[in-house]
Amino acid sequence: MAYQVTQNDLSLMRQKEHKVFLKVELLNKNFKVIESLDGEIVSDSFSQNSESIQRRAYNFDIVVLNSTFLIGKDKKIWLDKRIRVYYGLYSIRLKEIVWYKLGIFAYNSLSYQYSLSTRLLSLSCPDLMALYDGTLNGELGGFGSSNSDSAITASGLKIPAGEDIRQSVIATLKDAGITNYIVQDIQKEVPYDLEFNTGVTYADVWAKLRDLYDNWEFFFGIDGTFIWRKIPTCLEDAVILDDSTLQPLIIDEKIEANFSGIYNVTEVWGKVLELDHNDRYVELSTYTDNTYHVSFDDYTSWDDVDHLTQFGIKICSDSLDAPNFSINNYSPIPMYDGDGIPLKSGQLKANTIYVFRYRRIAVNDSGNVCALYLLGQYQCHGLYEETSEKCPYSTTALGYKIIHSVDYDSLSDDAACYNQAEYLTYKSTAMMDTVTLTLPIIPWLEVNTKLSYTTKMFDTTNQYIIKSLTWSTGGTMSLVLYKFLEDFSFVYNRKK
Repeated sequence: MAYQVTQNDLSLMRQKEHKVFLKVELLNKNFKVIESLDGEIVSDSFSQNSESIQRRAYNFDIVVLNSTFLIGKDKKIWLDKRIRVYYGLYSIRLKEIVWYKLGIFAYNSLSYQYSLSTRLLSLSCPDLMALYDGTLNGELGGFGSSNSDSAITASGLKIPAGEDIRQSVIATLKDAGITNYIVQDIQKEVPYDLEFNTGVTYADVWAKLRDLYDNWEFFFGIDGTFIWRKIPTCLEDAVILDDSTLQPLIIDEKIEANFSGIYNVTEVWGKVLELDHNDRYVELSTYTDNTYHVSFDDYTSWDDVDHLTQFGIKICSDSLDAPNFSINNYSPIPMYDGDGIPLKSGQLKANTIYVFRYRRIAVNDSGNVCALYLLGQYQCHGLYEETSEKCPYSTTALGYKIIHSVDYDSLSDDAACYNQAEYLTYKSTAMMDTVTLTLPIIPWLEVNTKLSYTTKMFDTTNQYIIKSLTWSTGGTMSLVLYKFLEDFSFVYNRKK
């Protein structure tokens, strides 16, 4: 959950004198405070990056006071120790230190430096994702069905088709010993079997599950909570800072343009569609009363059709809006795209072979509720062009296309490919329109939150989203912002 800014927080920012404090709690692997990491922190650096699964990092140099700062199981520096870091500002009005949590971190690398005048310990501390992405191990021995009777049943690193994605994520979290998590429900299943090689990490499994559909992310939050969610557009988020607060604080503003990596058209190629022995193909179809009819001898009712069965069908006529599908004249079921939206007029073309996936969506008193989902033709494909007039890099503004083609063989329907193309184009246009600000440290700022700011160079006011931030205690903060515009379709099309 985003930090709730109070009037006291804003008052602290406006103080002419900032008296800064740091507090580092030493935690065991269960995040219980065992003592504090006492000592003088000589220098440090803190960063957040919205595009990294290791969302936070904290590095610092601390004066070694005694032998407890050496490496050892009974010392303050060891593999099973964690640190929780706080940044403090003295409030003149409240006459007390106000503490802001920066995150929970693990030790990664360290070095000692001895001289006649001082003894320094330098520590590099990534956030908790390092425990699961291979940085500090994180390999898992097996993964089982989330639908099995036991919580985890090792099955050779295989997640079978039909698993609910949210339950699959939670199953791996439990296997990893992670009990504090927020996992949004994608309301979709694993569309095909997932198998992993020896040495796979938990983060590898999460990334594979994330990439089955478009625009999801996972990371550890500021309090060590594992978060799995849809990538936010910030459309409905409130502006947490505006010009009245920001302008007096700005030390430096930098606007840079780097044309490398800018694309206003993205083409995504997904999974090659193949039928296996459980799937069906038919050359002949008919189209009456807005329903496509096919025949299969081995089915006697819809109950005989297995969940996730794929059908290759040569379509006989162009589709009208919201067509239906029937086998052997059974009760027609709707035909959707990968997002669950009824197919549009002309979306299916005559004399063209398409691959569909049959899904049992729910069960009610009348039996199974089913639908047929369009996957694509021979290979899943999506193409998106950014045409927003307010985007300086759009085809409308530039007058020509800059095309980028990418492979996403994890995506298994046209809709997911299109959505991913839309997001990638957003990243390579909107997120490239950036401003970098230097200002005093605001310790409660988070990436993916919204500001309102008037640039000094162009004297224009826009809303911006924080892309990344860095600072060193006693120094200044650097904020990288990208412009927020509602008329980008990635934002507009995701309105509630």
